[in-house]
Amino acid sequence: MDDMKACVITRTEPGAHATAEAVRGLGLTPLIMPAARVEITPATLDLTGVQALLMTSAAAARAIQVTKTLKALPLYAVGDATAEAAVAAGFENVISAGGDGATLAVLAADRMSPRNGALLHLRGREVAGDVTGMLRACGFEARHVEVYATHDNPDFKTSISEQLTDQSGFILIHSPAGGRRLAAAVSDSVMNLGAWHVVGLSSACIKPLEELGFKSINVADSPDEEALMATLRDEVEKQSLE
Repeated sequence: MDDMKACVITRTEPGAHATAEAVRGLGLTPLIMPAARVEITPATLDLTGVQALLMTSAAAARAIQVTKTLKALPLYAVGDATAEAAVAAGFENVISAGGDGATLAVLAADRMSPRNGALLHLRGREVAGDVTGMLRACGFEARHVEVYATHDNPDFKTSISEQLTDQSGFILIHSPAGGRRLAAAVSDSVMNLGAWHVVGLSSACIKPLEELGFKSINVADSPDEEALMATLRDEVEKQSLE
């Protein structure tokens, strides 16, 4: 493998493969090493009095069976990737906040009234922000249902340790939990972290990695895949000039 041509993708499937295609387009060799695995959890959706749904990850869209009742409700998605996954799953009235959890909460509070019913957040067990809490502070009845859970990938530490010891390149972090899992995997090992450039989807994604000795850490201008790839492209070009 050519020096500085590897790009480790810590995202879970199936999103990791979509990211890999974009990485290939930048002339890098994608290495898919999911830090976690997704497990669908049994969930009963009580839609009584619900005026709209909230969703903060594409995994949530893939974890539920979309019924006619669900289709009839507007769904507010945290960003474009989640919105696209919701549409693919069968939701028909999908609105993208184009940001993070706080952006989603602000949009929902602006577009809707507490008088019109409750808001139901379809989410995973791990979340980056308290969307329901923010909406409750605005006077809404907001509740959540866990429709999936992410668990540590038991093979991640071994695979990432071997890769970071012997190679150099880039690492993509798509979630705060992914950042924490990477930090846990590398913090007690002797690795060549100074040969690796980290690019994260948000500042929360890279915060656990800031003091570990990576060569550089960069954050996308906005928390979406297009901005992440743009930041990675800029970093690749910068390194090619050094």
